[in-house]
Amino acid sequence: MALTATDLFNDATTREIGGVGPDQINLIVSDLIGVQQMLSAADPQINNLTDVHTHVIINQLNEEIASVENANSPAGTLVLGTDLGQFVGRAINDIHRDIIDIAQGDPGVQALFNPTPLPDLNTPPAPFHDNADQTAFITQWIQDSNHLGQMAVTIANNNFNGDIAALVQQIQTYANNANAFDQSQGGLFSARFWNELRSDGTAGTAANALIEGLQTHNAGEVDAAAQQLATNSADLAGNNLMADGGSYADVVAAAQAVTASTPATTPPGAPPATAGIPPAGAPPTTAGAPPALAPPATAGTPPAAGPPDAGAPAVGDGGNHLVADLIALLQGGSQASLSAVFADLSAVAQAAGVHNNGVSTLLTDLLVGAAAQPSGGAPALPSDPGPADLTQSVHHHGFEHIWHH
Repeated sequence: MALTATDLFNDATTREIGGVGPDQINLIVSDLIGVQQMLSAADPQINNLTDVHTHVIINQLNEEIASVENANSPAGTLVLGTDLGQFVGRAINDIHRDIIDIAQGDPGVQALFNPTPLPDLNTPPAPFHDNADQTAFITQWIQDSNHLGQMAVTIANNNFNGDIAALVQQIQTYANNANAFDQSQGGLFSARFWNELRSDGTAGTAANALIEGLQTHNAGEVDAAAQQLATNSADLAGNNLMADGGSYADVVAAAQAVTASTPATTPPGAPPATAGIPPAGAPPTTAGAPPALAPPATAGTPPAAGPPDAGAPAVGDGGNHLVADLIALLQGGSQASLSAVFADLSAVAQAAGVHNNGVSTLLTDLLVGAAAQPSGGAPALPSDPGPADLTQSVHHHGFEHIWHH
């Protein structure tokens, strides 16, 4: 009877528990390559969240294979461009357990691949205490992980009308920045979090799916990728503490709160209530270079911009907010202020019975033109319909080591 992907992965688990010694490396790598090939053949296209989860597993196996291959290498050996130092074993442990968690959390994945779970921890894991640079990066990354997905879903819900090329550029920049930042950190930070942040990790996999879905007009792929980006950011946030010891919970809540007040769909021929046209993004950063990040707002507090509900006003309510939002914008408001003004103008036009492409184009041009002007604070990107479903969030990094040296 032919071995399945599950059989091969369980064999790798047994060997890793026994110890990744020199005599085990080729056998473990062979198992993992077999799993990767079988899953790739079984699930070639992303159309839903199960497909995204399967492709996350496929890509994370690249990181685990590279780590296993270098498990006994001298300290300082680069693993996929990252110096993990003494923490190569921790990388193997976290990736392997994360793959099991992803499969166990999705019945659709289990139909293809159902690895045997490992025992839970005896004690809860300690969150990683970020330094100032890591806090600034993660704060912005959480916001971008949510807002980029929200913008993509808004465009998909508007029959893919919008500046897709500009949004794709922003998503590429986001993915490149995350990969470069993690690569620049190395050590325990990269060992614990590269399977969330890297190009072969969850962020890179979901970002590529978001781009593909936008370019091929695959609404299912866009929605699934947006959900995965949101849950991935919430997962990583739950495993980290800010430099001051605080939680990222408020940052996550603020990044997702804007979805609650945004309608799920837009009227035919009308622009989205929040701008579906993203501002022109900067070109992708050079791989390996740390990203240039705007300073975050006060820890745990969303930027103060736009109306108090941090979202677009309801259709027909724009006149009640327009003056206040314009004042906020002229006083140096952020991208959120631009989005609020855009939403106000859209609402006024709709209330007046004006629903045509000319109005949509005019408002879009106003927003994009204004976005090119400097403004204060870190930009908060526009929102999209529907809150992310956090029930699909994969919780990991909370496991004991499964190797012995």
